[in-house]
Amino acid sequence: MQQLKEIQTSLRKLSNDVTQLQENISDLQAALPAVASFVSEVKRDVKKWQFKTQPRLNRIQIILDVLKIDSDEQKK
Repeated sequence: MQQLKEIQTSLRKLSNDVTQLQENISDLQAALPAVASFVSEVKRDVKKWQFKTQPRLNRIQIILDVLKIDSDEQKK
């Protein structure tokens, strides 16, 4: 008899856990559009930052290349 009560208690707990899991899944699914929107905004900001910084990085690389050439010529 005791074992039957333990099984019933375990089944109730399992049922409660499944219900909680379903609620959490629903919450996650409801939050998904906001997360997707945030991700797309971040991607857009990253592309914008890369677009703005790339010309500067190219100029810095040119300056470094010229300085390296000058340094190499002075060593000769």
